Amino acid sequence: MPTLAQTTPTPTKPRRIVLHTGGQTDIYQSPARFKVIAAGRRWGKTELALAKLLTSCLTTNGVYRYIAPTQKLARKTLWRRKLKRVLDPTWLSKPPNETNLEVWFKTGAILEVLGADDPDGLRGEGVSGAVLDEYADMKEETWPEAVRPSLADVRGWAMFIGTPKSFNHFHTVYERGQSAQHPVWASWQYKSIENPLLDLEEIEEARRTTDPRTFRQEWEASFEALKGRAYYAFDRKLHVAPVELESGLPVCLSFDFNINPATCVLGQAHGDEPWFWREVFTTHAGGEATRASAMAAKDLLAEAGWNGPVRIYGDATGKARKTTGPSDHAVLRQVFPGAVWCITPSAPHVKDRVAAVNARCQTMDGAIHLRVDPSCVHLIADFEQVVFLDDGELDKKTNPMVTHISDAAGYWVHKDWPVKTVQAAVGRARVERWL
Repeated sequence: MPTLAQTTPTPTKPRRIVLHTGGQTDIYQSPARFKVIAAGRRWGKTELALAKLLTSCLTTNGVYRYIAPTQKLARKTLWRRKLKRVLDPTWLSKPPNETNLEVWFKTGAILEVLGADDPDGLRGEGVSGAVLDEYADMKEETWPEAVRPSLADVRGWAMFIGTPKSFNHFHTVYERGQSAQHPVWASWQYKSIENPLLDLEEIEEARRTTDPRTFRQEWEASFEALKGRAYYAFDRKLHVAPVELESGLPVCLSFDFNINPATCVLGQAHGDEPWFWREVFTTHAGGEATRASAMAAKDLLAEAGWNGPVRIYGDATGKARKTTGPSDHAVLRQVFPGAVWCITPSAPHVKDRVAAVNARCQTMDGAIHLRVDPSCVHLIADFEQVVFLDDGELDKKTNPMVTHISDAAGYWVHKDWPVKTVQAAVGRARVERWL
């Protein structure tokens, strides 16, 4: 096992890094200058990277950087949850800078915790080592244009860590590490289950709540192509069947705020299953689009004789956006004054919404958790026709009439059945072991 040796006269007891898997040890000891680790959730990627950063800071006087996709994520993921929990005050020349997220070591080394929100802000020189965490979520130019040049004059090292996100720039550097044509590069791929400290029940829970493609990507570190059908798990032979309103269950109305079309889905939650009963697909309503779709949904409930509870879901951006006089949210509150408000403060990521819907269509264990009434012709068409483009984004241009009603469905599904992740406590327990 590598030992953290203190190289300054200040007496500091050497500490040992406890690497919990053979894979972590292999990566740590590899002589490769540029290392790429594609691993499933909670495998221990960030802990391994932090071990490398701290070892470097305690044995040299270089500048080292931990870079996350955003500064906010960097503060949350490394600074607060991991780094500050293991820092020994006797290592430091002064207290950590909470504003700039910097740590100054007695060796003369500096550890900077940064976000890649603005790649130009990462430009500089003389960086001895850098970790790019969740590199798949960063802008493609972050490495070649900002980080790579900063390592040149001191021949600094770099470590790319993350979970795959389709075949993007993270896959490119992973493949570089697999090629003999790039001897200073090396890459590894590990599944979450290969972390012996991870409770196996966490993975089994993911099998029961996650669609197959997302499970393979997030838990088995598989590079999955997103190009093609977004809602690939939907099959009308399995998911389309008559749906009736059931008394005693609230009706869920979920809106996508758009002018043409304005859409809404109406359904009920049957245990862990969303059942879609009816849809609203309003076109050419102009500035009254939101009110028109809301009134259409209200009319459907009146025709069915519904007088039970109603829950409202939809796009968080409607709080400020206006397709009519008041904001979209204000219109819904006027039309449904007694409804339970279930719209979240911020909108989920598109891919998270899509993954949540796919997980209800079919989970990794083969179970079906979603039903659509045959009358919901536009929703069925969306589930079958919406596609991802090469860049992993939904195609909203080829046919501007699609994606909107499936977006509406996704807001409800993601709010009530988000794709689950493992508990952060697993990572915290591990941190305490290796220093």
